[in-house]
Amino acid sequence: MKHRKNSGSESKWYLSTMFRTPNYRELLILCVIAMGMAGYLIYLMSLNYKPTEESKKFIQAESHGIHPRVNNMCDDTDLKHFPNESVDFRGFNNYTGYPSGCYVVPDIVHLIKFNQDEFNFIEMICIASILINHKPSRLMIHTNMFRFHGKYWTAIKRLPNFDRIRVVYLSKPKSIFGHSLENKYGSWHSSDIARLKLIQTYGGIYFDSDVFVVQSMHPYRRFEFGLEWNYHMNLGNQVLFGHKDARVIPHWLETYKQYNGSLWYYNGGELPTQAVLYYKPELIHRVRDKFGTDVKMLTYLYSTKDWAWQEYHVIHLFSRHQKYIFNESSVLNYHEFPIKQMILSVMPDYMYPTLEETGALP
Repeated sequence: MKHRKNSGSESKWYLSTMFRTPNYRELLILCVIAMGMAGYLIYLMSLNYKPTEESKKFIQAESHGIHPRVNNMCDDTDLKHFPNESVDFRGFNNYTGYPSGCYVVPDIVHLIKFNQDEFNFIEMICIASILINHKPSRLMIHTNMFRFHGKYWTAIKRLPNFDRIRVVYLSKPKSIFGHSLENKYGSWHSSDIARLKLIQTYGGIYFDSDVFVVQSMHPYRRFEFGLEWNYHMNLGNQVLFGHKDARVIPHWLETYKQYNGSLWYYNGGELPTQAVLYYKPELIHRVRDKFGTDVKMLTYLYSTKDWAWQEYHVIHLFSRHQKYIFNESSVLNYHEFPIKQMILSVMPDYMYPTLEETGALP
């Protein structure tokens, strides 16, 4: 019994010692230890941190009370807003963009792939051109399929910057303003509508699946909305770029109240050119002969030598309008025309056929 009493008293002594208020000397020792440990952690972190020039400028600007733009995107001091927080583009100059040169359009590229779970060779090459020549922050592939497969999807997954690709489910539009899209050209018309709504949702840059990117699209991100509209043509909707609050998008979608499913490009290009752009050209940044949306590209790409394709920013390949079947083997045997140069400029090394595959081995 005596032993038990001693044990109980010792326990009480330990508890009272643990929860008593530490004296000044003990507090000082604890503070010194804590500061030493914090300093050591900061030192370890500094070994792995090498500030970039951009981060140095950001820190320097913040120290002077300046709030620099992130990735040169326009901030609240550049943009005017409506009470609902959408951007007020009234009076915006789509010829020059903001004088500061900041970007209005986010660095997101959109592709649409409805009803197809495999990619062909040209689609793979065009995705490679986006990732290599533009290097977007994000490339979103919008599809109503649940997964992709096939040799060219496997090749895409090995491309540089593939980690920037996101596959996003998107239902294929079936109607617009009560008009059914289940008709002869319905698949194309669904894509025409979806691309406008994607920019209206996210902002960014839209490319058709057979658009080859030659140069960076960053210079065009300074404008509210833009596309190629040559003097002798209707607008080209194969390449679009814009802010989600761009004023032209609601006007364009409104023209689908006069939907004509029997004509391939009536609502996609002809009607919005005549009903919107003729009267409100200031709503877009007008690009001329830089996006290769003219049908003359068929001649330049597939049967002309010494054409300066490098001067374009992007080029629509019109792949469905020519008969030659391109793949990683057949392109090597094609004539020395621009399309071959373009493909080989981005075709990854692992796509080249082996000597065994080409029959060069004895």
